[in-house]
Amino acid sequence: MVTAVMNKFLVFLEQREGIVKPSSISVWNRVQGLAALDGNSVVSGILAGPVEIGQLDGALGGDGVIYHAKEDGLRVYNQERYSRVIADLFEREACTALFFADTAMTRDMAPRLSVRMQASLLNGNALGEGDAAGVSRRVYSASFLASFVPTRKLRIYILSSSVRVVEFPDGGRINFIDIEPLQSTLKDLFPVVRRIIMGEGPPDVAEARIVVAGGRGMGGVESFALLEQTALLLGGAVGASRTAVDAGWRPHAEQIGQTGKTVAPVLYFACGISGAVQHLAGIGSAGVVVAINSDRDAPIFNVADYGLVGDVHIVLPKLIDLLKEFLKKQ
Repeated sequence: MVTAVMNKFLVFLEQREGIVKPSSISVWNRVQGLAALDGNSVVSGILAGPVEIGQLDGALGGDGVIYHAKEDGLRVYNQERYSRVIADLFEREACTALFFADTAMTRDMAPRLSVRMQASLLNGNALGEGDAAGVSRRVYSASFLASFVPTRKLRIYILSSSVRVVEFPDGGRINFIDIEPLQSTLKDLFPVVRRIIMGEGPPDVAEARIVVAGGRGMGGVESFALLEQTALLLGGAVGASRTAVDAGWRPHAEQIGQTGKTVAPVLYFACGISGAVQHLAGIGSAGVVVAINSDRDAPIFNVADYGLVGDVHIVLPKLIDLLKEFLKKQ
């Protein structure tokens, strides 16, 4: 009789200024869903930096243990410190796979960990379960769907954003265990020169559930005020095409597409965006796509669930008025 080897999954929960990112919570729940399908896997988590764990009550599904390295030296991301904490825990707990949300931090850290741990590194949407689990992702400007499988025993996954939510009716039965502080001189080797803290504002475009994006058809920087109003009323974030960013109308942090961010909102508004393949590569996982464009032949209408042919400068003010009227009745 052959006994199956238990898979041990480790999920990195990213925090910024003590707030755990929703994308990491989503990855935890998705990995719990994979483990439930597999039936031979357990899920653990690693949380680095001072965090009030009460914010996670009811957010994390399934069962598991989350190891909390809460020393103040981990408050701000440092590649070497974070990599050491994660790699040490991964080895100590004999884990087989490490999961990250797709963020700027993890794209910087995961390749380093892959070399350090001699693990396969895969980026995309998780496929199947077990030791041979791979990922799929769009390639060549979203023209093709490619599948990738690991070639080594240890695997590191960067999971793409997803609108799919794994629900656990009874919440999770999660135990938090503190990890001993790092015994090293890393504080001296990697000093913090300056900390820049962003004030409160709209959600990151990569994590927002609603995105209102604009392109060349907005005509100029002033017209993006219409998108800001719309996003504020909907509780979403403003995005932009590369053309709008290159023109200096919006910051690069809001750029969506092949050379920008990949987004997966529940609702995506494409306002004055023609729909070039480079832009479509960034919205392939969006839920409902609504396109507003004066060109009835614009490629964006080929992928939109709802399309409106019209001038955004006429359509958006009317939409804003309707939203205000609707919200007053709530």
